[in-house]
Amino acid sequence: MLLIKDKKILFTKGVLKLKDKKFSTEITEKLGFAMILASAGGFMDMYSYVVHGNVFATGQTGNFVLVAVNLAKQNYIGMFHSIVPILCFWIGIFIGWHVFYSYFKEKQLLWKQSIIGIEVFILLVTGFLPRSYPDIVSNALVSFAASLQFCAFRKFGTSENYASIFCTGNMRSCAENYYKGLVKKNRECLRKALRYSCILISFFLGAVISAIEARIFHQRSIWTVAIIFVSTLMFVFMLNKHSLKNAILDEETLDERAV
Repeated sequence: MLLIKDKKILFTKGVLKLKDKKFSTEITEKLGFAMILASAGGFMDMYSYVVHGNVFATGQTGNFVLVAVNLAKQNYIGMFHSIVPILCFWIGIFIGWHVFYSYFKEKQLLWKQSIIGIEVFILLVTGFLPRSYPDIVSNALVSFAASLQFCAFRKFGTSENYASIFCTGNMRSCAENYYKGLVKKNRECLRKALRYSCILISFFLGAVISAIEARIFHQRSIWTVAIIFVSTLMFVFMLNKHSLKNAILDEETLDERAV
């Protein structure tokens, strides 16, 4: 541990954190990062629905309803198409946590960066699939990628829990905090409500952009998410490198002063 005035540079379980009054969370838990993930979630859900047979890749509640509807209509093929994304979502959660404990030894930041890298690879493959391929293949891949994202990214800010790939829980938290903020006059809750509003708006904008791009690029429109994630990974890497460099320089300065 490096002690720099009132800051602490922690290297615990492979996670770089700057802890002080101004910087108390990982970059992956910042509001801006959460908004990027939420927009990607909205994009993927709209993509699977518009481009690949009206199936939800991220919102599995909708798929459960579709399974029930198709079962009632004795449309077993349609029911199967809705079950596959659900199963892939489960598999993705299992694999995500297995990778976290078995390969990354609970090193949060490395795990999260790797999850995004895996997502990028899966989405690139999805975009390369010929349009003649069954929709079920693309939906399975996107659901798997979305489940990994949901598994790894669950918090933003200091204590807010959220879902980056669907919005029902976020809507509940947003409405609850607006009530406490406006009716009970709790300013902190009002700030939380505004942050949740940003998450919801990002999800919506991602879905809108996906619907527009799907008309032009069809199955390759999913590459937009991959491009955004690659750019985000590069930004996180450079930011962490810059933070580490500054920490080392500050420590050297303190050592010189001590001498």
